[in-house]
Amino acid sequence: MTHPASTNNDPILIAFPKGRIGDELLSRLTGTALALDEAALGSRVLRIPTATPHVQVLLLKGTDLPRYVAAGVASLGIVGSDTLDEMDVDLLELADLKFGACRLSLCGVEGLTLEALKQKPHLRLATKFLKATGAWLKREGLTAELVPLQSSVELAPILGLADAIVDLVQTGSTLRAHGLVEIALLGTTSSRLVAARGAYLADPGRIRPLANELIKLLST
Repeated sequence: MTHPASTNNDPILIAFPKGRIGDELLSRLTGTALALDEAALGSRVLRIPTATPHVQVLLLKGTDLPRYVAAGVASLGIVGSDTLDEMDVDLLELADLKFGACRLSLCGVEGLTLEALKQKPHLRLATKFLKATGAWLKREGLTAELVPLQSSVELAPILGLADAIVDLVQTGSTLRAHGLVEIALLGTTSSRLVAARGAYLADPGRIRPLANELIKLLST
């Protein structure tokens, strides 16, 4: 991969997410011009070199990643649209990369229906997707108490903390393991390529070709 000549030899940093999307991302980049250095991946270095000189990667927690990009620490980033929808950050969204797709669903114990939930006088929904859930409730003309949870959300309806949950579903295996099923679809999510507004506009000779290369490698 080549970039137009530039007098700026500072490394370009790209923020990649840890976890589900990150695992798929690293697999897709294996053997490409943006493959991550295997030795560095197994070490504690913060900036991981890629096969392209002067391009390095930061591996970040998904919920932190947009802030690093918005602040200009990383020029580009890849993050789930579900994370972006929950945050108020100033970013340029360059492309829907399509991979890492999930359903954002209302889920509950087997046999529970949406109509039954609508009849509850005090509906409680556990989720970490507060904005998306609130928007769905508004569309449905419903009110509910939202119980914020960051992990183990599947336990909430089983242990009586909430009537149902709103969570990401990919294969459904985790739901089935807890005796839960999808009741309603709120929307779908996928990975997005985002850019720091200042870096993208100030250094287009380096940032835009790199963004285009990521789109080519990851959206096919």
